[in-house]
Amino acid sequence: MAPSRLAAVALTASLFALPALCAEPTTLPAKLPLCGLAPSKIAANLCLYRYPVSTHSPECQAFVDQGFGYFYSYVWMEAARSFETAAQYDPDCAMAWWGLSRAMDKWDHGDPKKPLIKAGELRDKANDREQRLILARLQEKGLVPGVGDADARKKAAIATLDNMIAVYDDDEEAWYGRAQLSGGARGFGGEVSALPYYKALVRLNPLNPGANHELLHFYEGYGRPALGWTNAENYIKSSPGIPHPFHMQAHLATRLGRWDKTSDRSAHAIELERAYHKEMNVKPADDQQFSHHLEILLVSLTHDGRYTEARAIEAEAKAAGFKQWTPWFRLHLAEGDWAEALKVVDHFRRHDKTTASYMAALIYLQQGDAARAAPEVESLRQTYRDKKGDPQMEYQVWETQGLLLCQTGSEDEGLKLLAKAATRSKDDYGHHAWGNGSYFMEAWGEAALFGGRPDVAEEAFEEALAHDPGSVRAALGLQVLCERSGRSDEARRYSDLAHHSWARADAGRLDAERDSLREGRNRAADGEANPPVHTP
Repeated sequence: MAPSRLAAVALTASLFALPALCAEPTTLPAKLPLCGLAPSKIAANLCLYRYPVSTHSPECQAFVDQGFGYFYSYVWMEAARSFETAAQYDPDCAMAWWGLSRAMDKWDHGDPKKPLIKAGELRDKANDREQRLILARLQEKGLVPGVGDADARKKAAIATLDNMIAVYDDDEEAWYGRAQLSGGARGFGGEVSALPYYKALVRLNPLNPGANHELLHFYEGYGRPALGWTNAENYIKSSPGIPHPFHMQAHLATRLGRWDKTSDRSAHAIELERAYHKEMNVKPADDQQFSHHLEILLVSLTHDGRYTEARAIEAEAKAAGFKQWTPWFRLHLAEGDWAEALKVVDHFRRHDKTTASYMAALIYLQQGDAARAAPEVESLRQTYRDKKGDPQMEYQVWETQGLLLCQTGSEDEGLKLLAKAATRSKDDYGHHAWGNGSYFMEAWGEAALFGGRPDVAEEAFEEALAHDPGSVRAALGLQVLCERSGRSDEARRYSDLAHHSWARADAGRLDAERDSLREGRNRAADGEANPPVHTP
């Protein structure tokens, strides 16, 4: 589709509305025979992508287009429902059956070969482009006589699509299919060998939803999230009525520290999803993307100090039967709700004592209760002896041991451990996901601030802001340090940064965070008897 044909779509339109062209046929069944779902409905403004197919039915075409939109956002269930509904309007539309086969294959529901065989039987009613697409899939799936083993089947399908592109170099389905056969079949960006085909596709259509979605995932996994930012924006533009694109930007934004729109876009994804559940009578638990979408929204809201909203998302997830214990723990730890945080610890005590000890240690260290934290840290340390080389456990030991040492009179040793964790995390790309880039730097900075090491604290907080420009604790820590050293202009700038980052935080939360840093919230009481601490 040429870019000039892509019209802007108003998001204020009703999400689900049947266009006049889609009059309900009297023969539509209550349940579709292959996918087992009720027939689909046309969702207005769902996706801009259009791929004309051979059909006499405008209703069939509308549902085929909708099926493509859902398919390219990994909403396999709705893609299957849409394609099979299209086939009900025009049973002779080969591409409706072809699309249904692809969707059922990804959904892992039913036998995807049945609709593919049907598409093959209808090839004579398809145009030349469609015949080539159907043939390529038949070859890939071994449904052409004499096509050979898996390697031969793949080579045959590649040859079919290469010859198709030679004749029809504007065909978006051909380019996407070629990418899939070149290392993209598993989705989520695939291998680098698929990249040239996806890039060619966005040259052809900058708003192709499938290519932009895959490129976004690719650059996230490739360790270059900034290179996928344009794809994230164009993916949203391509599919304004689908929840997943609004969520997907968080995959990059939380790594890059671009928090200004992340929470609101993740929240919009949830709004669209709730409307979809209601309209299509889908249980939240049956929506395979909903749990992850809720979880990342909660993470973003927690990062932004919007704890009341995060609590509501937690309640919604629990009502749907989702188990997101670690994000819930991080929320309650951040807001200082020790009772709720300890409930999560109790959950892990039953089957994961290591995680329980780590979480309990963090709670007691936040409270400044070194005596209760010590046995939890010791338990972690003992387990770590048997799991040398486990980087996640190593982080946990360094963090909790370092904080405990700082609270028990061994600041130098403790700060060394925290600095060690912070230094390693700088280049740990996996650790930077979901806004964790500044986590150990903040802990290092706070411990140094509370221990009276302003030079170390300033270095740590500056590192935190370098890795997450939205780190409120780092901005507030630098504000406090600047106030203490008489650098009032700098203090004001850091205060402004903190207020900007937490502009929508719960009332009073920003002041409480700043006051806790000024007062040394986690410092152990002077003169208190402290247990001995062992350095790992």
